[in-house]
Amino acid sequence: MGTLFDYLTWRGDLPFEHVPPNEVDSLIFSLISYLDFNGIVSDSHSDSPVSLQAVANTFFARHPDGRDVSLGLIIPKGIIKLFQQVKGCKRFRNVGIKAYVNRIDLQEQTQFSAMTFLPSKNRTMVAYRGTDDTIVGWKENFNMSFLPVVPAQVYAAEYLNAAADHTAGKLYVTGHSKGGNLSVYAGVKCREDVRERIVSVWSNDGPGFGKGMLEDPQYLDARHLIHTLVPKSSVIGMLLEHDENYTVVSSRQTGILQHDGLTWNVLGGSFVHLQAVSEECKRTDRTLNRWINEMSPEQREQFVEAIYRILSAGNSLTLTEYVNLKRHPSLREFDPQVRKTVSKTLAALLGENAKEWFGEWFRMQKG
Repeated sequence: MGTLFDYLTWRGDLPFEHVPPNEVDSLIFSLISYLDFNGIVSDSHSDSPVSLQAVANTFFARHPDGRDVSLGLIIPKGIIKLFQQVKGCKRFRNVGIKAYVNRIDLQEQTQFSAMTFLPSKNRTMVAYRGTDDTIVGWKENFNMSFLPVVPAQVYAAEYLNAAADHTAGKLYVTGHSKGGNLSVYAGVKCREDVRERIVSVWSNDGPGFGKGMLEDPQYLDARHLIHTLVPKSSVIGMLLEHDENYTVVSSRQTGILQHDGLTWNVLGGSFVHLQAVSEECKRTDRTLNRWINEMSPEQREQFVEAIYRILSAGNSLTLTEYVNLKRHPSLREFDPQVRKTVSKTLAALLGENAKEWFGEWFRMQKG
């Protein structure tokens, strides 16, 4: 079994004109979208695309060894190495790139980023970035637990419509983590004429939705296009209401570290598929959703505000800034049920990292 890096060696000589995009390609495009292409790729759908190789050459001219690229605490630095290998790969180097958008709005509480890839003539891949290092991005994630729609989802559908208006042929939609949620929402809520052009929508360990989405007639109409991939010990992909029609993939990591797509095992032109998620994953899924469902809508909103209050302590804008703080806030004014659920949820989501990042705060709540 190999990794994405091995895939580029095994299949990197097969151009997209001969072999169309597959699930492994979808994850590669998703991970590339985590990089900052501001000033390198135009944000306009109407502008001409730039080849991936040219984009990469400019990117690495700015960041020769990649060490100064800030991806934060969550996003793996290995993506930089992946991009370095992709730029010299026959399959990817001539892929066109355009319409790089990165929108952070603290007041609106949204973090949205997307870009358009053109793998070959008459094929378009729209990729949505997952949650980055920004605190507001995590706030929007948690908002999904009590809001029917968040701004990033609306932007995702609008972006897909715009991408379709400026391209021809088949459409592919992808994203990792929150980006996977956005890819599904966009594929479901885009215009009907756009949906008719979609070949596949990939959600790579993306969280689910609030109640109602899975029964939405538009979702049911688009369901056959959606491919949800989750690692064996998925945590993020099991959050909220999710379709049980998902594919389990093998990873060389354990627990929540399997969320890192660079750890997923590849064989030939696909991931290594497994029969089912682990028992640990099932228990975490049941536990997290039970804690959330036990709260009233008001408590759920208060829960999200509590999480946000923790992460934005000291006016932190990113997780990196938060972890470097010496003092953390007390949330004793919040409902006891909310405090209890915050503690349990952070511990379940982050495992051992929760003790390292939030250990002082946990102790304060018991004091």
